[in-house]
Amino acid sequence: MKALLWDGKPLPEGFYLDDVEKPVPKKDCVLVKTKLCGICGSDMGIITGKMALADFMAKPLTFGHEVVGIIDEIGNGVEGFKVGDRVVVDGAAGCVELGLEPCDMCRLGRYSLCYNQAMLGGGLGYNQVNGGGFAEYFLAHKSKVYKIPNIVSDEDAVLTEPLAVGIHSCFVGNPASKKVAIIGAGAIGLQILQASKVMGALEIFVSTEFEYQAKLAEELGADNVYCLERGETPATEITMATGKGVDLTYDAVGSAQTLQDAINITKPRGEIVFVGLMREAKIDFLMFSVKELKIYGVNGYPLEPQVARTPFDIA
Repeated sequence: MKALLWDGKPLPEGFYLDDVEKPVPKKDCVLVKTKLCGICGSDMGIITGKMALADFMAKPLTFGHEVVGIIDEIGNGVEGFKVGDRVVVDGAAGCVELGLEPCDMCRLGRYSLCYNQAMLGGGLGYNQVNGGGFAEYFLAHKSKVYKIPNIVSDEDAVLTEPLAVGIHSCFVGNPASKKVAIIGAGAIGLQILQASKVMGALEIFVSTEFEYQAKLAEELGADNVYCLERGETPATEITMATGKGVDLTYDAVGSAQTLQDAINITKPRGEIVFVGLMREAKIDFLMFSVKELKIYGVNGYPLEPQVARTPFDIA
């Protein structure tokens, strides 16, 4: 089969199209034929050298974890699926993919925090065992495969994975009955916006860089949208509009400036959920301490004990 491989060199080098061996579904796995695959912000961070995750991955590597495909073959032990089913795949890997007894995190359903994940090299799109969506075929464990309802198009279904990240972010920081700020209106920020509305946010403020993002945020129901490209100053205007700051802030960008803005616009004893990815940055944490803020990280979409479901299942 054809696969787009990456040998570890940063952009614009490193990628090449090659013929590789088509995977054979092992026990409890299915072979999926790729229909569509998204390009994740974490993919971009890795291939530009901004994230050190590539150090833990065997190369050459086939990226692609925001996938829509059709089941092409079924391994032993798989029930409830048939050849031809249109599916999306939860890309996070854990002990089950390795055939190991579950570690402490996997036992709790928090497989995105699996202690043994480094043995595999990461989830779908980040390891040589399963491959990824930048190839004609890839492997998926039966526990991570979800059928797509007929009413959902391939183009909509390919957003399931980023939607799951947005949903998990809203379980990490519960937006119900809170004034919420979302910094960044890319794919993840807009999914957090929609999930926050569904989960009962009181009022939602969105900070965007570009005009087209602002229009999307308005169309998707944000109460207040501030845009740098319009000449607005989102952090200042959110603070002025709320008087004391918001209860909960999501940083869906991941930069020194946006984390600093999150600290500035969150009210005393409020919470910040850091969704964006950032390796290192210089931050003035004085106001963080003075206001007694809390900050949470987000990784993937593990089981949510409040509802006994995974965000991917909800998405």
